[in-house]
Amino acid sequence: MEFEIAKDVHLTTIPTTKFKNSKIVMNFTFPAHHENYAKLALLAELLENCSAQYDSELLVSRQLSKLYGASFGVTVLRYGNQHTLQVSITFPNDKYLPEGEVLTPQILAFLREMIENPFIDGDHFNDAYFEIHQKNVLNYLDSIADNKEFFSTLELQRLYYPNDPDHGHFLMGNKAEMAQITAKSLYDFYKSVLASAKVTILVAGDLSEQAVIDGFKDFDSFSDRAQAPYELRVIPKPIDQVQEDTKFIEGSQSVLSMAYELPIYFGDGLYFAAVIFNQLFGGSSQSLLFANVREKRSLAYDIHSSYNSLVGMDSVQAGIDYQNEQEVISMVNQQLEQLSAGNFSDALLDGVKEAMINQHRSEADHLGALIEARYVQQIMQSDLSDEQWEAQIQGVNRDQISQVAKQLRLRAIYQLNSGGQSDGNH
Repeated sequence: MEFEIAKDVHLTTIPTTKFKNSKIVMNFTFPAHHENYAKLALLAELLENCSAQYDSELLVSRQLSKLYGASFGVTVLRYGNQHTLQVSITFPNDKYLPEGEVLTPQILAFLREMIENPFIDGDHFNDAYFEIHQKNVLNYLDSIADNKEFFSTLELQRLYYPNDPDHGHFLMGNKAEMAQITAKSLYDFYKSVLASAKVTILVAGDLSEQAVIDGFKDFDSFSDRAQAPYELRVIPKPIDQVQEDTKFIEGSQSVLSMAYELPIYFGDGLYFAAVIFNQLFGGSSQSLLFANVREKRSLAYDIHSSYNSLVGMDSVQAGIDYQNEQEVISMVNQQLEQLSAGNFSDALLDGVKEAMINQHRSEADHLGALIEARYVQQIMQSDLSDEQWEAQIQGVNRDQISQVAKQLRLRAIYQLNSGGQSDGNH
């Protein structure tokens, strides 16, 4: 059921008795602006770990234990042009608790405390608490370079959007931006988020709808707000040539990352063909890249592709020995040419479709996946049933996949190279 708590504060309930737990997910959203990335990331850290009543991580943990082991988290996400602060809590259904225990009102009271009653001193976050968590995030940002695959993904993203910091920048900002935030400036930002962000709440499980509605109506911050509409799709600005960069590192393994512009978005006529194309290309263990580059030729420790239908991008990442770099690039191009020519077996296409349908069906067995699927449907204004989704997958043919493959245009290459100097860029 759909309810409106206030203007641009929407609640969706998904009644189900399939799970032992219930889950609440709250999305605070607004257009993506890179100036806000570090602030929202630090705010998520503060809201997750402390409040005025539970003014230490230990007290938060103890309260969650009293709520029969409820699991609480706050994170930041980006859906195309949408920047999101997501708050979630998972908790057991009442029928699994001692007789007479009703947990939903206590869960909603905990959420209200954590979101609306932060640990502040006057007009700013508590200084000691703020400094601890700012340092935690700075340490995390420092550690990213140690994760070669993730670091390469972020660098590839930067290259892909050379003149667009809203999409080229890391979702959590950078160290310089994080270090500039003060306890006062972040508290001011927090107040603006609560007052102006569009709020979408999804609640799934076996619980009273009326109790949920009443609980959210008690939130003081859920007053009317009006957010101007904005395009969710990200269309990259044109570039004159493929963007390339290399960083030399110590170690035995290099990482090759390639990003292609694929101007097919969620809801477009070839969307389902693009999804299957990606599975055939490198998105599954049956794919051409996995079978030919990794298994047959042993040119990669791992290789995979991923398709983002909100930004119109398909990317490839491979863990390789540096001396195989040009051969791997050549083979990636060959697999793409095969798909463009429709040169793949019926058995492979059927196998990929079957695997996708089985995975889609299995997601119905996970509470979080159920909520995520409904939320994506909402923001994309799609109402495909499971049966319609499967029919769309089954209906994709060889010619459509060829049409998709022909639209890929290489836009960026990033090489984390272990074959040269130990540091520096060129």
